[in-house]
This record gives sequence, structure tokens and C-alpha cells, in this order.
Amino acid sequence: MLSSSECKQRMRPAAITSPARIVCSFLMALFLGAECCDRAQALAADSGSGGHVLLITVDTLRADHLGCYGYQRIKTPNIDQLAVDGVRFNRAYAQVPLTLPSHAVILTGTYPMYNTVRDFTGVGLPPSVGILSEAFERHGYVTAAFVSSLVLDSFWGLRRGFQTYDSVVNAESFETGTRQNADRVAKETVDRFLSWYASRPTEKPFFAWLHLYDPHSPYRPPEPYFSQYFGHLYDGEIAYCDDQIGRVFTALKRTGLYDRTLIIFLSDHGESLGEHGEDEHGLFLYSATLRVPLIVKAPRGVMPGGRKVDAVVSTIDISPTVLQLVRFTDPLTKQFQGNSLASFLNDPERRDDRMAYAETFYPKNSFGWSPLRALIGARHFYIDAPRPELYDMAKDPGQTTDLRAERSAETNVFKARLNHFVRQYTTRATPPAGSPVPADTLEKLRSLGYLAYKAPAGTGDGVNLPDPKDKIKTHRVILRATVLSETGRFAESDRLLRELAPAEPKLYAIPLILGENAFREGRLKEAQRQFLACLNLSPAFSPALIGAARAYHADHQNEKVKPLLQLALQQNSHNFLASYALGVVASEEKNYVQATSYFQASVRDRPNFAQAYEGLGIAQAETHKYREALSNLEHARTLGAFNAVLLNYQAFALSNLGNPRKAVELYLRVLELKPDYALARLNLAMAYRELGERENALRQFGKLCDSDSQLCEQFKGSFQ
Repeated sequence: MLSSSECKQRMRPAAITSPARIVCSFLMALFLGAECCDRAQALAADSGSGGHVLLITVDTLRADHLGCYGYQRIKTPNIDQLAVDGVRFNRAYAQVPLTLPSHAVILTGTYPMYNTVRDFTGVGLPPSVGILSEAFERHGYVTAAFVSSLVLDSFWGLRRGFQTYDSVVNAESFETGTRQNADRVAKETVDRFLSWYASRPTEKPFFAWLHLYDPHSPYRPPEPYFSQYFGHLYDGEIAYCDDQIGRVFTALKRTGLYDRTLIIFLSDHGESLGEHGEDEHGLFLYSATLRVPLIVKAPRGVMPGGRKVDAVVSTIDISPTVLQLVRFTDPLTKQFQGNSLASFLNDPERRDDRMAYAETFYPKNSFGWSPLRALIGARHFYIDAPRPELYDMAKDPGQTTDLRAERSAETNVFKARLNHFVRQYTTRATPPAGSPVPADTLEKLRSLGYLAYKAPAGTGDGVNLPDPKDKIKTHRVILRATVLSETGRFAESDRLLRELAPAEPKLYAIPLILGENAFREGRLKEAQRQFLACLNLSPAFSPALIGAARAYHADHQNEKVKPLLQLALQQNSHNFLASYALGVVASEEKNYVQATSYFQASVRDRPNFAQAYEGLGIAQAETHKYREALSNLEHARTLGAFNAVLLNYQAFALSNLGNPRKAVELYLRVLELKPDYALARLNLAMAYRELGERENALRQFGKLCDSDSQLCEQFKGSFQ
């Protein structure tokens, strides 16, 4: 029986462009008071008999766009009821206005300068930084995560400790690389959560994280929310999420667990919605993108509900709060840089002088502009920038009047406190050190004209970089060009970018988007040129590495593909896209042993990546590991992969495992899908011959000879 070595799989583009057991008799009494201690003991007792914990994060959700926070233009009954049942924090601030680094803060209880996740251009969370889920797993909990965006995919390092990590995109979602293919709607994620919830082991408590992405742009809520909120569709997305969260609460109540579950609801960041000239988020550090909703609902009877807290708190406080409430003694507590909020649950009016820190390195790492940092106190909001800003939040909550000039002394005090704060927490950071890039890989990179590569350095502040406030028009042009690109209007996108390029010669986002546009239009030489131009402006920029590799692969230049992918993998060993693409290249070169290794790495880092399982099964079939091949090919199908090549290899494996009758059934399905698939036709003829059905074998071989004279001549002796 013949196999096909034509592993005609396409390389996928990368998407472009978001805790401590305390000894109650001592520390709880010290920090919370005796009454709170008794209530924490009650929660711990409930946890011991099945105290479940549910963390819900809704992406890009401003606090001031929820009903329970006083917003009148929306209906969010489920979140509002949660606030009635729990404690609402009115001044909770995110540490980073981007999805990935903000969730890294939430799940680790550490600042970005410690955990090193500052945006989405790095290598993800290093293994040395612990995650909240690992603590729960160590204590015997069932752990699961359901995330709705590629920016939280498992290869960023957040999967550790989660026995189930259900990430977003299906096998085909990398085909176009557009942003809308990198997320899923709330209903799909909640469906996955509810399926897990119904089938989980009920004898153990659970820790689950549910992440919904819908309020992220573009705002396109389903009906009836599109019609009901037409004109303010951002609110429609939020209302839609509230409805889906209601399904979760209904399931908890139906099974009697709502009152026994600690529920933490918050967002990772807000959305500017045009304030300060920013449409979305990430560029600036104003309240619009940093102030987030935070509601903590303890099990019934443990803490009073319906209260609100006006003190400044931070999302870095979530993990310390959770572990204090469930009273775990766990090594994770040693890394915490946030402070538990448990004391506020009992005494919302207690005075607290804590301040919130925030930063964004998105301007620097994506555009070459100055990073920003902020320090937020009970009254004042300080932003450290090339031109610093100071706001009085009591008098000016919209941050429209900068007081820096008239309060220079106070501004200087804030700057000094901020610098001390950064030094304090940066000293503990240990940036991940990647292994050196092999000399032969470097030489191959240079031969491509990729001359600027150097080993990545730690993320510094940069000096004499432009203030993002001065680049807001440029930023809006980039966003507009990106939207045009995603909707297939490449010529218009290119025109905007080329008009901008003379004024921004060092802005590497320009050649990146030009490269993506050229690739999607099939202008491969231009795509290669633009991606290399991007890399020479921003060495080791992963989206450009993957983009260049795709462009060379489509141009049948595998010798140029491999060093780019190897560098991407060198920078982030969990880059499942790079592993997958290297597996494709190895398969095309018929190095199936190496292909197997790469595909195994890809599925290890992204367990629901159907096409990596398909590639793995094909490589195993080519190396005569038929049983393993059949298992992986079947798994690829359960994950959504379905094509003629996959079915052909399934049939081939079955035939070699002694089941030619089942193989014939699959070969016939292959030929229904792809009637001109000559190798499948030949395999079908040989399967009939093995079954002793000579007439069928000859008929299929005759059809093969009508379509492929070369194969006919090669195998005619087998049918004479």
C-alpha cells in the first residue's frame, strides 16, 4: 500500500495588531480583626468541603459602563446582582492596559517588571514565575481555564496548573491571520465552560477561570443586542457578555453551588472610546483604560454582600486575596507583590493609603515611542512621560486639566515615589535568558539581508523617545490601516501607510502591515522585502519573523524559512506556530522523524491545534507508526480538521493495521471530496486488490491511468 509524502499543509500566519493561607489566630487578627478572622475561617471550612472558586475576566470592560457602577444606558442584570451578593470595589485599577500582561499580573500577583510580561512582543511568562492555578492544583483542586482570545493562548505560558486549558482558535483560524479570526464569541466559550462544568469530577472542588473577549473592538454584538444598542455597540457587547455570564450563574444555582462558590469578577483593562484622542487602549494610561470593575462574592454567610469599597486597589491584589480567603499555605505566596483585599470584605470603610501602579510598554515595543508609567493615589493621578502629567481626580475625574505646571513640587514628589517603587520591585525580577542563537542560524539570517539581529536585551525605558501624546495621529493612522487590511482593502491600507512612512522612518509597524498586505495579495517578493525591513528596524520581532517565514515558504524557499522559524522558536520555546511550521517544512523535505518532533512540540504547547495533530499523524504514518498515526489523525478530526489528505492517511494507517475493508470506506470518502486525488485512487485500487476484489481494483486503476499516466506506468505491473 502506498502513502503520500506530499504533506501539502499551509503555514499559518501569526495574528497581529491583552493568593496565601494566613494563620488566623495571628495574621488574620492583625490585619483583619477578630470578626473577619471568624468569617475567613468559615470560608476555609466551606473550601475544605468543596469550596469552589470561579474567576471571571471580561476583556476591555470599563467600570463606568456597568449598571451597578451607575451607568444608565445599559442593562447588566446578572453582574448587577453579583454586586448585590458581593462587595463592589469602585476604584480598582489594572496594572497594564493590555490583555496578556494584565492577566499575567492577575494570575501571578506580581508586577510586570518582575514577571517580565510587558506586552505581546515578548516570550511570555517565564517558568520561574508561579501562577495561581498551580497553587490550586497542588491542593487537589480540579482546575480549568476557558479563554476567548489568541493573546491568552497557552504558548504565552499561562497554562501551567490548569488541567484543562481551552483556548480559542480552531484549526483554520490561522489561515488569514486577521484579528477577527483570533477570538471567539462569549456563547462559544461559555458553552465550552458549561460542558466541562457538567462533566467535571464532583468529588473535588474546582478553580475555574472564564475569560470573555467580546467588548474588544470591533464591536459587533449579536442580535438582539446589535439593534438594542445601535449607536453604542460597545455597550451591546457588554450586555451580551452579561447575558452569557447569567448562563454560568444559572448553572451554578441549579446545581446548588452558587452560594458555595467564591466568585471574583473583573476586567483586565478598559477602553478609551475616543477620550484623549485614543479610540481603544494600550497607548495611554488614563482612567478610561485603567479603572476596571471588581466584584468579590464570597460563599453565602461568610461575608456581607451589597457593600462598596472606595479605596484604591489593584488587580495585582487578586491572587493574594483568593489564597488568603481559601487559607492555603502555598509557596506561591512568597512571590506576591500585591496585598490581599480580604480586610475590605468585612470593613469596606477602612482607611487605606495604598497606591496603584500602572505601565504601558506598548508604545515603545510596538512603535519605538516612550513607555509610560503611572502612580494613582486616593486623590491624585500621576503619569510619568517625557512630559509628565498630574490630575486631581476629586475635581477632574475625566483628566482634562493637567496640574503639572502649577504643582511642580507635588509632581516631583510623585515622580520620586514612582521611581522608588519601580526600583523596589524591579530588583527581584529575573528576565528569562534565552540560549544563544547558533552561529549557522545567524549566518543564514544575515544572508537574507536580515542584518540587525542581536540577542534580545531586557526591556529598558529608552531615552529621548517621542511622547505618545505627540504620536496619537500616527497611532490612529496605523489602526485605520490595520482595519482596512483586515477587511481586504489592501490598496487603501497601503496608501495610508506609504503616506505616513516619510514622517515615521523608524516605525516598524509600517513595513509589518505592508508585508501582511502584500502576502495576502500574493505579492510574495514584496512581502519578503517588507518583513525584512521590519526586522531590520525591530530585530527579533516575532510577528515579522513568522510573516517572513510564511512569505518565503509560499515562494518555495524553504532554505530561507528555517532560520527565521528557528530564531522565533529560540526566543520563545512555546511558540507553537513556529514548531508547527518547522514540522511542515520537515515533512516537505521528507524528514519525517524531525517533523514528528516539531509537531509533538506544537501539540504539547497547544493541545487543541488540530492541524498539528494532523501533521503529526501523517509523519507517523510515513515512519510506519500506524497505531500512533491513527490515534492522532482521529484526534485531529475531533478538533475540527477534515480534508482529503487526512482521510487518505487514516485509510492508509487502517490498511496497514489489517483493516482494508474500513480503509476502502475511507478512500471512497476521500475521492468524493477530491475526485482527482491520484494517490488516493491508487491506494483504493491496492486495497481492493488486498481484499481479493480484482474487478474493483482494475476499475479504480483504470480511472487512475486516465488521470495520471506517470503513476499508471509505475504501478501497472501490480495490476496485470
